[in-house]
Amino acid sequence: MSDVDKIIKENDYVISNREYDNEKIIVLKESAEFLKWFLGDKNLYYKKIGFILDDEGIIKKMEVLYSFLKYYLSVKDKFVLKMEDYNSLFIKGYSNRFLEEALEQFTSSNKGGKFLRACLIALGYQSFGKDDDKYLPLGIALELFQTSILIHDDIIDKADKRRGLDTIPMKYQKIYGDPIKSGDSFEVKRKDIGNSMALCLGDLGFYLALQIIVKNYRDNKNLNRVLEYYNDVAIKTCEGEMVDVILPFYEEFYGEEDDLESHVMEIYKLKTAWYSVVGPYCLGAILGGCDEEKVHKLEDALINLGVAFQIKDDLLGIYGDEKHIGKSVTSDVSEYKQTILYAYAINTEYKDELLKYYGKDISAKEMDKVKELFDKSGAREYANKTMDKLFEGSFKNILDLDFLDLYKKKLLLGFAEFLKVRSK
Repeated sequence: MSDVDKIIKENDYVISNREYDNEKIIVLKESAEFLKWFLGDKNLYYKKIGFILDDEGIIKKMEVLYSFLKYYLSVKDKFVLKMEDYNSLFIKGYSNRFLEEALEQFTSSNKGGKFLRACLIALGYQSFGKDDDKYLPLGIALELFQTSILIHDDIIDKADKRRGLDTIPMKYQKIYGDPIKSGDSFEVKRKDIGNSMALCLGDLGFYLALQIIVKNYRDNKNLNRVLEYYNDVAIKTCEGEMVDVILPFYEEFYGEEDDLESHVMEIYKLKTAWYSVVGPYCLGAILGGCDEEKVHKLEDALINLGVAFQIKDDLLGIYGDEKHIGKSVTSDVSEYKQTILYAYAINTEYKDELLKYYGKDISAKEMDKVKELFDKSGAREYANKTMDKLFEGSFKNILDLDFLDLYKKKLLLGFAEFLKVRSK
């Protein structure tokens, strides 16, 4: 029986490409529909879902996506519980009320994440190590790193919300409301204090993450390699962030780069691909004992997947639903964000019109005009074609990893499909 003919049972739901007589079936035609159904409020009226299709390739993509989602949700539950344990530990033992207050703000920001990077660490580890959960502390450490760098990101972006919650600077603005003593500089200093405490907490999070790695793997023969690789990923992320910060400023006030797209792609590789895809998976693999030669092959196979992931983010940042993506769809434009869309459109006849909106706080109606310009200039089509090519190449690269067993390869392919069809 081929993969396409298999019926995969999970609780009350059945996934198949075959029709069922006299039974209610919700028919899903592509991975995006399946993901929306799976993560949404499933209609219990439908006890079975069907893939009634002639295209075997599409069915297989939905099958690997389903396998990944089951794996992801199972390990995510473990990480959520483990993070709760660590959050409790972080705020214990402080007699100083200001430190206790600060750690409470940090831990409140350390909740509600997707744990996708941690999941990749788990998958990388279990692909080369034992089928146990020794990956948990390393995954928690990377999630702490993510929380910390996002805290710093919020200062850079002057963001008020993160994961639907107030950012650290905003939390401090609310903690310290009306002053008891009068002073003309209160508002300025309150804002400065919020940013300063956010910087301190971000820094603290980096070292808490390292402490977790050292404490939990001090006797692990792979500790040195894990630490070296972890630091390398962190350095690449910081390098990408610096280019991402300076490039919009330079582009807006000093001149236009002839190789703007290459700068954008460098940001994608350093800030997204290494930090969100390559680094987590390879960290887990190294912890599991993967040798250096195989790690390099994994890097080559996954780097373009990470770039495609960021292009998808850019498209969602312009064309996505604010309710789903959790941020304003005008923010990339108002922040003069340098993306593949901008880099393409700025070299077309629509340049001057586009620059009327970039770097400004724009209305929803003006945002519709920006979308129209990206469409008419061919920027949206170019971004989609580039993204699709990178995704398809990544699928092939993963399939060519002959040292991975079939099931682990299937999960990695499912992760790639998840990145491609997600809506947030």
